[in-house]
Amino acid sequence: MVRNSLELLAGFVLNEIPAITHILHRLKLTASVLHRQGFAEANAGNVSIRVSKHLAAPLREAGFSFVEGEWFLVSISGSRYRDIAMDPASGLVLIHTGDKETIYPHNCKPTSEWKCHKMLHKLDEQNFYPCLLHAHPTEIIALCHSPLYKDEALLNQRLSTLLPELPLYLEKGIATSDFAKPGSMELAEGSCKDIKDRKVLIWDKHGILCRGTDIDQCLDYLEIVNKAAKLFFLLGD
Repeated sequence: MVRNSLELLAGFVLNEIPAITHILHRLKLTASVLHRQGFAEANAGNVSIRVSKHLAAPLREAGFSFVEGEWFLVSISGSRYRDIAMDPASGLVLIHTGDKETIYPHNCKPTSEWKCHKMLHKLDEQNFYPCLLHAHPTEIIALCHSPLYKDEALLNQRLSTLLPELPLYLEKGIATSDFAKPGSMELAEGSCKDIKDRKVLIWDKHGILCRGTDIDQCLDYLEIVNKAAKLFFLLGD
C-alpha cells in the first residue's frame, strides 16, 4: 500500500529511522553547548541538515510515496536553542524539495535564513557538507568590529598564529562577508559568493556559519574560530 500522508511520514522519519534519531541526539547536545556558552541568545542561530541519504530506502520500504527529491531538517523560525536542547524535534521542520517545496508541520515556518541555507546546499552538489550551523558567538561578532576583519588574508594569518590548530581543521581558512541584513537575499547571494571552498563564513556583525559532514563537525569549527577570536582580545591585539 502506498502511503502519502506527510504527517505519518514525518512521524516515521523522526521516530523510526535510527540515523535520524542519532542526528536528533547530537543536535540536542550541540544546542545545549550553544546555549550554555552564550553562543545563541534568545532565538538566535539556525541549522539545516540534508538527510536525503538516510530516508530514501526506509521510506520506500515503508510504502511512502514522497521519496524523490531532497529532504532537510531545518530549524523553525523563532525556535530557541535552549528549547532544542531539551526536545530537538520540537524545534525543527521537515522540508521536502522537488517540483515544489513541502513543509511539515504545515503551520510552522523554517528559519528566515532558509533561503541562504538552501542556496548553499544547492551549491554543494556532491553533498560534502550536509550540515549548516549558524550561531552568534560573542567574540566572533566582536572581531567583526576590529580593523583586522577588513583584511581577510591578514585575519586568517593572525588567528592561525594565535591558535595553530586552526589551519589543521580549516585548511582553506575562514571566509568573511560584508554586512547584509539577516534573512535577506543579499545575505544569501553574498554567502554563496564569499564562502567558495571554505567550511566557515563569518557574517559581518551577525555571527558565524559553519558547514560540515555533521553537527559535531560544525560545532568543532565554531569553537575553534571563537577560541582564536577570544585569544585575539585576551592578548589585546
